[in-house]
Amino acid sequence: MDKKSKGFIIFLVIVCIACMATAFYISRYKLVVFPIEGESMEPNVHDGDKVLVYRTKNIKHGDVVVFNSEAYDKCLIKRVIGLEGDRIEIKYHEGQDIYQIYRNGVRLDEDYINEPITRSYYEMDIVVPENKMFFLGDNRNWSLDSHSGEVMDDVSLIEGKVIMRYKGLNFTFLEISA
Repeated sequence: MDKKSKGFIIFLVIVCIACMATAFYISRYKLVVFPIEGESMEPNVHDGDKVLVYRTKNIKHGDVVVFNSEAYDKCLIKRVIGLEGDRIEIKYHEGQDIYQIYRNGVRLDEDYINEPITRSYYEMDIVVPENKMFFLGDNRNWSLDSHSGEVMDDVSLIEGKVIMRYKGLNFTFLEISA
């Protein structure tokens, strides 16, 4: 084998090792799979789905996140409605017989929710405390979340942002409407 071929083989080995190291780093520290239990995020994420989560603390309004809930002592998946300092209002509209969510005085256009909020809610007006988040499930009528007034978990407990859901070989990138 000539010198040129040996150099090319060494180059290929180095590239393969670099690719394997990068793949290991990403799969170990940046991406994680979580199984979903429950119906609180329907119609976007269903019971039995799995979600691929990108580990980041850079969370924005409307992101779907997985986090370790202190209140429920398990991982939850919910949509971020309010971050530190946001004023969240839940108002009842009697003529329509529904509740609507407002953030900093602006009604949220929530085309991602399963159905209008009609049950188990009450009016509220809060400011999200420092280092906390206000979250709701997309299946608002059947989700245990911050609307109860008890559950606003620390931002530090976020595992990351959901980027894809799948069940078997059916992959769907999650479109976030915020």
